[in-house]
Amino acid sequence: MRIQQIQTFRFNQYNSRRVNAPSAKTAAEQGYVVKNSLADYTYNRLLVNKNKINFTGAVDKAITTLGKQVPLEDRLADAFSYMKHGDLIITSNSLKTAQNSLLESLKSFNKNVIKRAFFIEDEDIKGTIAFTKDTLGDTEIINTNNKSVFIVTGGREYELPKKGSYYVISGDAVKIEGNIINIKDKPKADISKYRTAFAKPFNFEKDAEDIILRQNKKVLSNMYSEKKSGKKTMFTDVIGQDEVIKELKENILYPLRNPRAFENFDLHHGFILKGGPGLGKTHTATALINEAGMNYRFLNGLELENKYVGESEAAWRALFDEAKANQPYLLFIDEFDSVGRARGGHDEYGDKVVNQILSCMTDIDDNKLDVFVMAATNFFDKLDSALIRSGRFGKILDFKTPDLDATRKLLDCYIKGKPVSEKLSKDEIAKQMFAIKCTGADVKRLVTDAYMKGYERTGITAKLEANTLTDADLDEFKITDEDFTAAINNFLQGKKKDRKPIGFTK
Repeated sequence: MRIQQIQTFRFNQYNSRRVNAPSAKTAAEQGYVVKNSLADYTYNRLLVNKNKINFTGAVDKAITTLGKQVPLEDRLADAFSYMKHGDLIITSNSLKTAQNSLLESLKSFNKNVIKRAFFIEDEDIKGTIAFTKDTLGDTEIINTNNKSVFIVTGGREYELPKKGSYYVISGDAVKIEGNIINIKDKPKADISKYRTAFAKPFNFEKDAEDIILRQNKKVLSNMYSEKKSGKKTMFTDVIGQDEVIKELKENILYPLRNPRAFENFDLHHGFILKGGPGLGKTHTATALINEAGMNYRFLNGLELENKYVGESEAAWRALFDEAKANQPYLLFIDEFDSVGRARGGHDEYGDKVVNQILSCMTDIDDNKLDVFVMAATNFFDKLDSALIRSGRFGKILDFKTPDLDATRKLLDCYIKGKPVSEKLSKDEIAKQMFAIKCTGADVKRLVTDAYMKGYERTGITAKLEANTLTDADLDEFKITDEDFTAAINNFLQGKKKDRKPIGFTK
């Protein structure tokens, strides 16, 4: 005789609750118990007492199984009873499916910060549905799927498009992929004691509070600020390149401001900005744009390179067409030597690009267009000779390392507004910077480095690490000669080579 397997755990889920547990009959009437034709509870109790068997894992599993037997609409109704603003109730056939769907629908949740989430798994539902509650306490459904779902309310059916949302009340119904979910205020029976069996909670309240606090602080801090708005870079901000500025004024700025005075001139349209890194080539171009009010585009020479034959040339033609359509226009090409290398037949495709650039420049010069091209390079000697002749890039602007006077002005410029000591030896610091041939970019860097060295000297860096910094610490802070000395020494150390060249014996 074959004995049927004994199954008791669904009933025991209710009996395991000591307070207000329904009777077996009541539980069965509510439809939450799967009936068994053979269930000897006395025998099972004797086994437990005799062998002291631990059924904790099995009971937990049984509770979860029972939770899934409760109709989805009742589980959702129970969740609605404790849902508040900032909560998210999610139902899907798996947590992974729900997560992917929600991430694809982030914009649908941009009205609320998610503080708590509750996931209700239902293996029969296809897709993912989410519910939130607004500040007035109304329940809103969000369709996170790529297909429409439908809402039945007041006897009429409405389409809820993908990523859309709609308010629902008790008595409405949601249709999704063949499933119908009835919206209810409360479940058929009180199942609140078994919530953990069917609603997996995720609590992010602390994280959300921190985010809201930071955002509110940012908003309130920005309501009023004594800081001045960012100042545009002008020619007066370009220090130590007076000859370059003079050439740009005479060849570009004045003709644009007074076209009649230059109508008989054959102006230069192509400029080579020659000089080492950090001397202010891009800085100067920015100043020109602001002075003249020109349209512009900055790009690196390699940006228009393409591995497919003919596409690089087409890109350069399109670039110049854009410039002609938006006059006055400044096109600034950095690292021009990467595309303007001397032709020689060893690089057929590179030679075609140079030919295309030459053609575009000739067109601008012949038609006297208000299009100007500034090409910056650190390797002037590598450029093709045809590029640097008159009518193409014939105007050479040589950027030089700042002299002592320019170095003083650069130092004054970059320490302006910073908390420097009244006893700061500015002249001596400028001489040290000039002696090591600092560029404008170097001076700017050294001022920042000295600032940080001062933080280390006064212990502010340590307080930043410990999060104990006060306004008083900053109010008392000053950058001193000692900080600049440390910054300059560190700068020089960084320029030393770690290895001696081969054959160096001294």
